[in-house]
Amino acid sequence: MNANFRLLLACSLSCAPALFAADLISLKDGSTLRGTVRLIDQHGTVVLDSTLSAKPIRLKGEALRSINFDIKATALQNHSELLHLTNGDILPGTLKSLDHDKLTFHTWYAGEVTLERKFAQAIDFGVSPQKMVYQGPKGLSEWSANDDWEFENGKLVCDTSGTIALESILPKQFILRFRLEWENSPNFRIYFCDDHLKRTGIADRYYFEFNSAGSQLKRQTSEGDRQWFTLAQSHQRPEEFNGRGVDVELRVDRIRRQISLYLNGEKLQRTPDPIDSFPTGTGIMLQSQAGGDLKNIIPQIEIYEWDAITELRRNEGHDDLKTDGLVDVEGQHISGTALRLEKADGKARVVFESPFNKKALEIRTHRISSLYFKTEGDPPKEHTPIRFNLRGGGELQLSTLVLGERNLSAQHPLLGELTLSREALEQLFVRPPEEESDQIQ
Repeated sequence: MNANFRLLLACSLSCAPALFAADLISLKDGSTLRGTVRLIDQHGTVVLDSTLSAKPIRLKGEALRSINFDIKATALQNHSELLHLTNGDILPGTLKSLDHDKLTFHTWYAGEVTLERKFAQAIDFGVSPQKMVYQGPKGLSEWSANDDWEFENGKLVCDTSGTIALESILPKQFILRFRLEWENSPNFRIYFCDDHLKRTGIADRYYFEFNSAGSQLKRQTSEGDRQWFTLAQSHQRPEEFNGRGVDVELRVDRIRRQISLYLNGEKLQRTPDPIDSFPTGTGIMLQSQAGGDLKNIIPQIEIYEWDAITELRRNEGHDDLKTDGLVDVEGQHISGTALRLEKADGKARVVFESPFNKKALEIRTHRISSLYFKTEGDPPKEHTPIRFNLRGGGELQLSTLVLGERNLSAQHPLLGELTLSREALEQLFVRPPEEESDQIQ
């Protein structure tokens, strides 16, 4: 295995019992296990406690696809600012200092992080934290109108034609994430923004479908003569996905009538709703259309409230890469140079110099939507086989990671050595060596 592919040893099996239970380990062959991850050793071997074995289970690093850590969220995660790095990483936190060369960002999970200003791409201010609304599945009792779905080993499973619904769960703006797995081939739909929660009948809702021909996102409407509209589609067939599974994410902005579809973390399409009256439903319904030797499996579903306004700000960006840029909460865009961060009377201000103003502007951070930094060369190109998703939002690409019982030690290509709270872990992905090579080229 590539040396850069390794996750390093932090504690031995003699450690006290781990505090965090029911971690979900997904393997590349489609298998999943639940247990407590005790450590990841110098060879990338994952060691976990599980009810399946009296002794710790050891899994080869080459077989690992991802780990979802079951750790209770805390109020410490509610940062209102996002720091975007030039390599694409995102850190929630609070800007503490800014000058010509460096900036310091305070985080609940890694303390104060200092980096060279040339590695900072932008800071979003006034970000509402993404609140988790639902995480499961936890059993059949939380679902309604069950028709032939079963709950096996922490997963919803159906090997025939059947539906099951979760009522009154979706916020107005939301992110819906789930993992779909299958035996042989999938034939599955998930309806959302749905209060009808039946297979047939006229309704205003959406559904995402995945089968042997690929996937598509559709809009059902009760208006006019046309009942269905195709919003997005992919001809990528199930056999093209590793491990007989796919991660699906749907971001729904009901205010601006926009839906974004992601497959395995990659954006497939962002599409507007073609109907003026946006669906107001708050339920979801899973529909299996299996038969014969087919089986649809749902091991994970997550629903979050979504700050869609911040996503819109990120998409706007700053066109002049040779200058800094500042966008205020009213949408005004200024180009120039962000000189420094000043604090007085407990209030923070960004001092911003613009060629269109005789005096530098002093703008309170609560009046700033986004602050963009000029581009100064490319970031260092290093192997970063580990993708680390932060609980409550944000992500890091890491060169190495030392997994301990309470803390993590990591090496980041731009931030250097980091010590992070284990409570920050939400998901951990290991990128195969061939994908590392593609990333560096």
